[in-house]
Amino acid sequence: MVIPFSDRDNPVNQPNLILMQDGFIHISDTSLNSSLSFKPLVKALKKNIAEGNPGMQKLYGQVVREFESHPELMETIIDLSSLDPHAELIQELLSAVFPPTTANYMYGVSLPFTFQSVYTSPLFKTLLLKPGTNEINFPENKVGASLNQQRLHFAYGLIFKKYLGYNSSDSSRLIYPFIDEKTLLTSYMELRLDGRFIDVRPVDEMPPLPESILDAQTNRLLTVEELMHLVPIDKFVFDGITVIRVNDVTQQEVISEIKNMLIENNAFSDEGAYKELENHIQSLIGLTNLSIGVTPFFKINNHYVYSDLHNSNSLLFRHFQTSTEKDEISDYCKLLFRENNQPILFESLSEDSLSEVQCLQYYYATGGRSLILCPLKHHNDLIGMLEIISTEPGHLKPIHISKIDDAIPLFTLGLQKSLEQLNAQVDRVIKKKFTAVQPAVEWKFTETALSYIVSKQTSEEAKVGRIAFNDVYPIYGAIDIRNSSTERSHAIQLDIIEQLELARKVVQKAQTEIQLPLLQEIEFKIEKFIVAASDTLQSDEELSIHEFMQGQVVAAFNHLHNAEPSIKNMVEEYFASLDPQLGMLYHHRKEYELSVSRINDTLARFIDKEQAAAQKVYPHYFERYVTDGLEFNIFMGQAISPRKKFDEIYLRNMKMWQLSVLAKAARVTHNLEKELSHPLRTTQLILSHGQTLSILFRTEERKFDVDGAYNIRYEIVKKRIDKVRIKETNERLTQPGKIAIVYSQLKDAVEYTEYIEFLQNKNLLKGEIERYDLEELQGVSGLKALRVDVCFDDDPKADAKVQLSKTTSQQLLE
Repeated sequence: MVIPFSDRDNPVNQPNLILMQDGFIHISDTSLNSSLSFKPLVKALKKNIAEGNPGMQKLYGQVVREFESHPELMETIIDLSSLDPHAELIQELLSAVFPPTTANYMYGVSLPFTFQSVYTSPLFKTLLLKPGTNEINFPENKVGASLNQQRLHFAYGLIFKKYLGYNSSDSSRLIYPFIDEKTLLTSYMELRLDGRFIDVRPVDEMPPLPESILDAQTNRLLTVEELMHLVPIDKFVFDGITVIRVNDVTQQEVISEIKNMLIENNAFSDEGAYKELENHIQSLIGLTNLSIGVTPFFKINNHYVYSDLHNSNSLLFRHFQTSTEKDEISDYCKLLFRENNQPILFESLSEDSLSEVQCLQYYYATGGRSLILCPLKHHNDLIGMLEIISTEPGHLKPIHISKIDDAIPLFTLGLQKSLEQLNAQVDRVIKKKFTAVQPAVEWKFTETALSYIVSKQTSEEAKVGRIAFNDVYPIYGAIDIRNSSTERSHAIQLDIIEQLELARKVVQKAQTEIQLPLLQEIEFKIEKFIVAASDTLQSDEELSIHEFMQGQVVAAFNHLHNAEPSIKNMVEEYFASLDPQLGMLYHHRKEYELSVSRINDTLARFIDKEQAAAQKVYPHYFERYVTDGLEFNIFMGQAISPRKKFDEIYLRNMKMWQLSVLAKAARVTHNLEKELSHPLRTTQLILSHGQTLSILFRTEERKFDVDGAYNIRYEIVKKRIDKVRIKETNERLTQPGKIAIVYSQLKDAVEYTEYIEFLQNKNLLKGEIERYDLEELQGVSGLKALRVDVCFDDDPKADAKVQLSKTTSQQLLE
C-alpha cells in the first residue's frame, strides 16, 4: 500500500547527534539530512534493462518511461503531497522491489535512515506501525539505542564506501524485539535494511575527508567510530529510499537466548533467570499462561541426590518431602521414558485420565489441566524432565511439541552442566572434609556434602553435618602373624651378632699386623656385646651396640683402611656387607620384613577379591588394616543401604562368608610358608557380636568408629582378644592352623557351630569343635570361644607356586 503524503512534514532535516554516557552516538529521525527520491531506484532498473534483461524490459520498461515523463517524480521530493496523484505509478515501480507474491509478508519503504514509512505491506502496517501513524514502532530502551547505533553505522558506511573506498555493505541486519499488545508475548523481528537505492552527496561543498582509512601510525584500518569523529555527518544528505524487509525470527532468537542463559552457572537455581526461561518458552510456543518446571534426576556416585539449589523449580518434587518418596517417583519417571525419547502430551487432564500415568495426579492437584513432559537424556540416561503446564484443558496441542524441539537439547545440556558442577563441588568437599570412602556409604557422604554446599550459600558459618549409621551389625575378623614381635627381635639379634663377628675378624687380623692397645679394647667390647646379644636383647643394649658400631668401630676401620694396606680389602668387605642407608647389617631383618610383606600383600589381594563378590550380595561398609597380618571390619544394615531391604539372611550369609574366607586365607598362608625366606605362620580370629550398634565418622581421624558409651565395649573387646588365653591354662586361644571364634552369647555359638559343620562338609574345616571359657580381661569378663582346625589335606606340592583361589565364597555356598 502507498501511504498518502499530504499530511507529511518536510523530510529534509537538520542534524542532531548526541553522544551519550554509554558511549553510543544516538540519533533520532531529525539526526540526518534525509530526503525522499525515487531516482536511485529508477536508475538501478534502467541499468538492468540496459544490460539486456528481456524480462526486466517487458515488466518495467513502460513504468520507467512513464516515471521519467513526470520530472517532479525524478527530483528530490520536497512537497510530499505532490505524490498523491501518482500513487498507483509509485506502487507499480515499487513492485520491482516487492513482487505481488510477497503480499502476505512484512516489508516496507521508508525515508533513508528514518522511521517514517512511505510504503508498507498490510501485515507490516498491522504489526509494526504505531496506530494511526506512518511511524515504525521502534523501542526507546537500550534495544532501541542499539538499533539507532546500527542505523548510524549503516549511514556512515555509505559515505565511506563512496568517497573513501571503504568496503561497506549495502545492507544492514537488525533484530527487533516486538511485544504483542494483546498477548504480551515477545516476538523477534529481523529487519533487513537495503541501502542500494540511496545516494549520498555533500550538502554544499565536500567537507575535508581523511586521506586514507588507514591509521598513519599503525597501518590498521580505522574503525567506524574513529571515522565518525573525523567526518561530520551533517555535511551530507541521503537521497533515495530505504527498503525494509521483515522476517519473524522468534524461533531462532529465543533458542539463542535460552542457550546463552543455560550456559550460565546458576540458570536453574536463579529465580529471576528461571522466570525469564519461562517467558522464552511461552514465546517459543506462542501461548501465555504457561508454567514450566525442570525436575532433575541427578545421580552422584550412583545415588540420587536432591539439592535445594536445583529442585526448587521442579513442579513434581514439590509434592514430596522425603528422599524415599523422591527416589520412588524418580525411578518411575525413568521407567516411563525408558523406551521413549520423545515428549509426551496430555492434551486434557481429567480425573479419569490420572490412572494412565502415575505422576499425573501431582500435576492435576496443582491445577494442571494440559501438560507436556519432555525427557532430558544424556547418553540415553534420563537426567531430568522439562515440564510445561497449563491450567486450561486442551491448551497444549501436538503442534506445540514441534515448536520446542530445538530447546529440549539445550535444557539437557544445561542440566548436564549443572550436574558436572555439582559433582565437582561434592567431590571437593568430600576430599577436603572427609577422605576416600567406601562405595556402599558414598551416598551418605554425598548427601552431607550437598547439604553443606547449600548451607554455605546462606551462611559462611555452615558446618559439615554428622555422618552416622544406627542399628548396624558389626563383623570382625583378624589374621595375625604368630609371634611377629619375637620373630622381628630374633632377626635383629642375628644381624647384630653376625655383624659383631665380622668386626671381630677384622680387629683380630689387624692386631697381627699392628700393635694398637685401642684394638684390644674394641675386641673386648665386641665380645661383650656378642654375649649380650646372644641372650634376650634389651632395647638399651641394642642402642649401645648401634652407637658403638657406628662410632668407635667405623672410626677405627677407616683409619686401618688408609694406614694398613694389608687389611684394606678386609675392611672394604666388612663395609660392603652393611646396608648403605642404615650402616648396619640388614640381612635377617630384611628376610623377615620381606616375608611379612609377602604375607600381607597376598592376604590383601585375596581378601579384596573375595570382598568384591560379597558386596554384590548386599552392600555393606568394609575396611581392612594391614599390620603384621590383616584385620577387617564390616558394618551392615538397613541404614547403610536404605534402597535395598535388609533381611537377616544377608547377615547370616556375611558371617558364613567371614568364616569361609578366614579358612581359605589360612590355606593361602600355609602354602606360602614354603616360599618364604623367613618362615612365618598365621592365626585366624573372629569376634561375634550379636547386637547392633551405631557408628560415626570421625572427621578429625577420617575414619568410622563406634558411637556411644555402650558400644565402646565392643572396641575394647576387639583390641584385647588377640592375646587372650584359655581359662585356667597358659595356652593362647589363637593358634596357627586354627580359627578361633570369640563370643559372649550362647546363640552366637549355636549359629557359628552350624556354619562350622557346613564348612567341614565342604572340606574347608576339620576335626572336633573345641569349646573354651576365656580368662578375664581388664574390663571384660564372661567371654567364651569356639576353635576348629583348618583342613590342609588338599595342600599343593611343595614346589608349586602359591596362587589365589579362583573360587569365590559366593560360588562355594551355592
